[in-house]
Amino acid sequence: MNKFLTTFRHTYLSKVKAKSFIITTIIVMLLIILAGNFNKIMNLFDGSEEIGTVEVEASDAFTAQFSEVLDRFSGEMSVVESDGDIVVTVEETVPVSAVVESEFNINAAQQAEIELALDEMNRMMVMETLDLSAEEASLMMAEVSVDYETSVSPAEGEAEAGAEPNYLNVVIFYITVFVMFFIVINYASQIGTEIAMEKSSRVIEMIVSSVSPVNHLFAKILAIICVSLTQLFFFVVTIIAVIYLVDIGELISEFGLEANDRTVPMIIYSLIFLLLGLVLYLSVSALLGSFVSRMEDLQQALLPVTMMSLGGMYLGMFNLFDPGNLLVRITSYFPFFTPFVMPLRVLDPDTSHVTVLIGIVVVLITIGIAVYFAARIYKGSILSTDQGIIKNIKKFNKGE
Repeated sequence: MNKFLTTFRHTYLSKVKAKSFIITTIIVMLLIILAGNFNKIMNLFDGSEEIGTVEVEASDAFTAQFSEVLDRFSGEMSVVESDGDIVVTVEETVPVSAVVESEFNINAAQQAEIELALDEMNRMMVMETLDLSAEEASLMMAEVSVDYETSVSPAEGEAEAGAEPNYLNVVIFYITVFVMFFIVINYASQIGTEIAMEKSSRVIEMIVSSVSPVNHLFAKILAIICVSLTQLFFFVVTIIAVIYLVDIGELISEFGLEANDRTVPMIIYSLIFLLLGLVLYLSVSALLGSFVSRMEDLQQALLPVTMMSLGGMYLGMFNLFDPGNLLVRITSYFPFFTPFVMPLRVLDPDTSHVTVLIGIVVVLITIGIAVYFAARIYKGSILSTDQGIIKNIKKFNKGE
């Protein structure tokens, strides 16, 4: 156990103290902070100003009505008789035309509010011109109701046509997938390099004389996993700090992000599959790295990890707004795609907790198999001098 902890501690500390780890972590934390202050940063580059008062050059009757309408669309602007921040000159024709004069740029939100108020005034003037009653006008502006009926019920696994996704849950899914892909690509290469470098430099001959090859491998795997979790911890702490220290309520409301009954399960399952995905891919990377005797063969050996992680990410991205389709349901049970695709199925209201738990069991079993074979192959080929991956693969049965 002491030798295991020594190997673990040495690997963990050497990775955490590395300049690449520190620089990458700081850069990502800064990006998170910038994202949390996105609206403030945009305001720095926005030359427009907010207006508080509007002067209307029109008839008294039009001005009085426009003031009431503007109050409904905006809580920040009010109509004044003179010296307004902007001047709206209205030509009371049908349709209404107006010229807005200001000494500065008006921000897009307030421009939209002024336009909405003028549109409402135009509709009111059209009603008066055509002598329409309020009931007739409401019928004219009523929305068309369209119902889509299909022979396939949502209970059979398909999402309802036209159903809008919850965008907060979609954001959580995006973050989970990209963080998982980023860490897998980064640390899969590191653990493969650690193992291949020891074998290619023959340092392993001195190591195995004092520590069991299996213990040495497990210490390496656990250390790299802990390094990735340490980096993930800093990211999560930064996100929590941004949420509590920066007022992001305005930013969230601006993008229409609201929680629903699936938000909490989405967060929980996303974290579970993020951790399982890291352990799975790092274990497989250790397995593949065990086949390598030369550093030149490392990228070729790790190609399956890169391809499978890319495939899982793209499956999630391309099916984001159709989480109940057949391709998603099938690939969510393929172990190497499950960490990427199963959180997508959580977006679908028809996905049960049993389905997600089956996915967790599938990944856990695959992790156990990957670790078992990694230990056997590493032990069997640790002192192999054969060059080439294929020759080392043939030797894995010699592990005892």
